[in-house]
Amino acid sequence: MSKKVNPYLFRLNLNRNWNSFWYSKKSCYSEYLLEDFYIRNYLEKYFKKKPLGKIMIFKNINYIFIIIYLKKIPNINKLNFSNLKKELSIFTDKSLYLNFKNISVPDLDVKIIFFYIKKKIESRKSYKGILKNIISKIFKLKCLGLKIIINGRINGNIMTRKQIFFYGKIPLQKICSNIRYYSGTAQTFYGSIGIKIWIYLGDFIY
Repeated sequence: MSKKVNPYLFRLNLNRNWNSFWYSKKSCYSEYLLEDFYIRNYLEKYFKKKPLGKIMIFKNINYIFIIIYLKKIPNINKLNFSNLKKELSIFTDKSLYLNFKNISVPDLDVKIIFFYIKKKIESRKSYKGILKNIISKIFKLKCLGLKIIINGRINGNIMTRKQIFFYGKIPLQKICSNIRYYSGTAQTFYGSIGIKIWIYLGDFIY
């Protein structure tokens, strides 16, 4: 039987890096890890109605620096910004610094693609129309392959089924290949529907 490996973790420290940067002793490791977990979960819920990209966390003994990537930076006034920092400070005693950045090419961001597919599924609308838009945009931007798997009670069917959309090529066995991957769930009235997305953007030359 074949073993499934996360494409992101498979290529760590070779052609991509961690989303969190910190170092701690053994005694503090669980505390630092829970800080990351709670901060990420809270930010995912806070920006759940907006296309959110990756969240980068840099921390040391006294400070936590958080970079939040969005498709479009929202107009956050000083009051909302200070409230967000106050709510995040519940999870840590360190002083927090937040920074918002635009995603340079949002059409090639797997989390943004996941957001729009999830939105359509949860609102009980057909997602095939938005898939056509995604495919036409992606392949204009020198994308070489796209694979999307949707699994669950799609459109409220009694039986669970799997739909696979495959375009181009996805060489998962090559470490040098630049593959972006994301998986998540869409919560519907009929249950949760799993979504997996792979994008292939060519090879890294060493």
